[in-house]
Amino acid sequence: MMVPSLSGLRILLVEDEPLLAWELELALAAAGAVVVGPASTLRAGLALAAGAGLEAAVLDFRLGDQEVGPLAALLYERGVPFVIHTGHGTPPGSQWSSAPVVRKPASPELIIHIIASLVRARCGDARCGDEQQASAISGRSG
Repeated sequence: MMVPSLSGLRILLVEDEPLLAWELELALAAAGAVVVGPASTLRAGLALAAGAGLEAAVLDFRLGDQEVGPLAALLYERGVPFVIHTGHGTPPGSQWSSAPVVRKPASPELIIHIIASLVRARCGDARCGDEQQASAISGRSG
């Protein structure tokens, strides 16, 4: 499976398991992403999300004894697409319940493909406006 390019895209990574965070960080960086994080707590994730310019995010749903719901809601309100990477379920009926959920363990390549698809869909609705990003995630070179 060819891994799509995420060249220059700022991807927030929120994961409290150090080895998974490291594996995802390496894979995202290898795909060209600028990894924001990783954050291992809800508080750290919210602080990193406060900065502008995120194109997407990978969120572990349960961070210790906290759930990432407030961060997911913030990203949803800002129009930042995200994938939930979790070993637990997510609550039904939340405003962001349409976000893709990938059960752990999952390959980092699968996460990258989902992120690329989410960003491509977002760019298709005229909110991105950056043809270079659309080109980068499609795997075409500039």
